[in-house]
Amino acid sequence: MARIVYKDFFDTRPDTIAGKYLRRFWHPVYRSQDLLKGRAVPIRIMHEDLTLYRGEGGAPHIVGYRCAHRGNQLSAGWVEGDSIRCFYHGWKFARTGQCVEQPAEQRPFCEKIRIPSYPHVQEYLGMIFVYMGEGEPPPLPRYPNFESTNHAVEVERWIRPCNYFLNVENSVDTTHVCFTHRNSRTNYGLELDIPKIRHQETEWGVATYTIWADGKTRRSNFGMPYLSYVAGQISDPEVSMVEMLVIKVPIDDTSHAQFELHKVHGKLPTSEDQRRWLERRESERKSMTPSHEELYVKILDGKMLLKHLDPKRIDFIVLEDDVAQVGQGATWDSWDRVDENLGGADSGVVLIRRIWRRELEALAEGKPLKEWTYQLDMVPTGFEYV
Repeated sequence: MARIVYKDFFDTRPDTIAGKYLRRFWHPVYRSQDLLKGRAVPIRIMHEDLTLYRGEGGAPHIVGYRCAHRGNQLSAGWVEGDSIRCFYHGWKFARTGQCVEQPAEQRPFCEKIRIPSYPHVQEYLGMIFVYMGEGEPPPLPRYPNFESTNHAVEVERWIRPCNYFLNVENSVDTTHVCFTHRNSRTNYGLELDIPKIRHQETEWGVATYTIWADGKTRRSNFGMPYLSYVAGQISDPEVSMVEMLVIKVPIDDTSHAQFELHKVHGKLPTSEDQRRWLERRESERKSMTPSHEELYVKILDGKMLLKHLDPKRIDFIVLEDDVAQVGQGATWDSWDRVDENLGGADSGVVLIRRIWRRELEALAEGKPLKEWTYQLDMVPTGFEYV
């Protein structure tokens, strides 16, 4: 019988059990708006360095990081049609990874040269997704709530220098909201009482029922392997609440990308209002000073307090989570986690670890895995209490 231990959740290299498990799912790797036609960028996901580029026809493609000739970084080269040409000596590679031109060779041997490629790339809801597993991929999951044309839908991407699984556990750790987010919660006048929490495994992952002192209950949802779907807030005066899909994608053992999809509920009645709001948010994101990265480093270094920042900063709530998660150390062995002292309030963390251990053990033993199914009745309906 396979014995999966806690540290196995953290390592997502291709030959690890968590790496094999995660490669059975689709992963977002980039915001669509950030990749122009004819442009290439380097990306890293689950320890693999790759090249993402958008062909001149508009379709995105993903191939290996380096040219097979002398190892030059391919993203520094040129996109031609749906192919990419190396900056160093002009070797050209098709989107399949097959070498198709070697300009300086009198006797080209293109047919013998091929670099890695991931042919299954799709765009959806403003994000570029890739499937990195073997064989034909499962259908790309769809989220109809975010396909509405009556609301502004914003995509954010943040890099957090700690392992993705710390963020997975944060997703089902509801009591942290009362402390980690106390500055942003106070700003918005939300309850500061510590609620009662109940967790339940669902067909998508884990449902969390938060029961407040006034008797009202709110439901949030975690989706395997690393998604959260909740009703929440962002720091913006024109927005009352948002529906948020948060995706935590491993980069390597010590960093991950957090994608946030926001369906905005607020004072944006027309498409022009929505366009203006999205442009303003993007402008604010690009002009933040000090930068997002500078701030959480200063806070964790003891040079600044989070409460001294403007809670209306576009990244304020993300910064709160940065401090909480990065402050645990970059990965599982940053400190001796045997010294953890979990209590009854950590029932969500205990449950998600149990689910992950069960699935990884089944995969290691060649047993059937649970088929996780997205269902509309598993997510918040607007912002109603249940």
